[in-house]
Amino acid sequence: MGTCSQRTWNKFPLNCELVPPEPAMIVKFLYTSGPNGHYPAVGYSTGKVDKNKGELMKVANFGPLQALGQLRPEDYKNYLKMVSATNKAVKKPQLHVAISGEGKSYDKHELTEIATQWLEKMGYGKQPYLIIFHKDTRNNHVHIVSTRVDKQGKKISDSYEQIKGQQRMNMVMGLDEKHSASADVEKALTYCFGTKAQFMMILERQGYTLREIDSKFQIIKFGRQQGEVDLSLVEERLKNYTLNVDRKTQLKALFHKYAAVYSTALNKERTAYASEFSARLKEKFGIDLVFHASGDKPPYGYTIIDHATKTVFKGGEIMPLKELLAVRQVKSYFDDNGFSSAGITVTETGNDELRGYYAAILKAALYNYPDLTQGLMHQGLIISRNGEQFTLYDPAAGITMDTEDLLNEKDHGLMAAQFNQAAETGEEIYRHPTYIPEPYIAPDIDDEAVHGRKRAKKRHNNGR
Repeated sequence: MGTCSQRTWNKFPLNCELVPPEPAMIVKFLYTSGPNGHYPAVGYSTGKVDKNKGELMKVANFGPLQALGQLRPEDYKNYLKMVSATNKAVKKPQLHVAISGEGKSYDKHELTEIATQWLEKMGYGKQPYLIIFHKDTRNNHVHIVSTRVDKQGKKISDSYEQIKGQQRMNMVMGLDEKHSASADVEKALTYCFGTKAQFMMILERQGYTLREIDSKFQIIKFGRQQGEVDLSLVEERLKNYTLNVDRKTQLKALFHKYAAVYSTALNKERTAYASEFSARLKEKFGIDLVFHASGDKPPYGYTIIDHATKTVFKGGEIMPLKELLAVRQVKSYFDDNGFSSAGITVTETGNDELRGYYAAILKAALYNYPDLTQGLMHQGLIISRNGEQFTLYDPAAGITMDTEDLLNEKDHGLMAAQFNQAAETGEEIYRHPTYIPEPYIAPDIDDEAVHGRKRAKKRHNNGR
């Protein structure tokens, strides 16, 4: 298994999107229903079509209504209400389900076919239903609207439908649930964690429930035991745990930078807490924040699951929750020259870790690219000069700092020379406030081996 003290974090680019594995297709029941059996989901779903954010893909089993040609949302609603009215005991007959793939991996036709097969396996194949494709989010998805009352007036069972719905979807997609659970457990055991609770969190974030019985963890999902893992394997990983100090420093810098840009205010989403800040970290860096709360009380702490390096940290090791929630967002405003009229400087924050972070990416821009111009552009940074003084500016965070505080005399001299050379050739790239995701910061020791030949080749070509 190796030890947790392996320093492998710098093999990953800062903007890698490594996220915990999810089922190939997600089924989400949306429990919304208007009074007296109304069908608000019809208007919601078809409304996206009117705004060119969706497309009505399939209309099925609406009987003679389908032969009438152009239909209005009210026509579909009235038909569904008519069928539902055959069983007055069903107070909320609307079935509203969203089926979502990962990103754009499934197009509208594939999602429609998957939804059709899923309806068959759930017992809705002969029900009147609509399938509407939505394209206005990061993940392509379809909405299904139908009724839980069949045409004979019988209610279609909705017992454990969330569990059953995902199971049926796994059948449609050809997924072996037990095999998937075994793979997920095996992967979780490659993470570095300091407690059993942290190991459990890795799997719980993927929808598993763990139950400790007789020196084993039972692995439960979709209401069934999918496998088990010996506690001895978990304890072996605990013995090998060593805090990754380098990654801890990098995470502190990331937290300070992005908490100044994205709101850390917590909102409860179903049973879990999240914020704009936590969503951004997960999407951009594969860093999952798990907030801990008791009952309806506000969270008292949090855990960081860093999927990029397969390491679990206590939140307080990186930034105490109280401090994280108190971070002030910085709004950046640009004048005609691309400079910020509002922001913070690293010297004002007095944060050595943040200074170290910007020192590292400035050195990467200087040494890891053919020239400083390309390095700065790739990292979304700007350098400006006022006389002999140079200032580094990060428009994404509204942060500025003196470059002399970041580089030693030799590195600063090289940076100044490259800046002046670019200025002489009339390049204005430095002043272009375009934000581009952060690059991979290679260790200094590897710089010459990786990039030396590129620089030599560039000098050779320039000499022709």
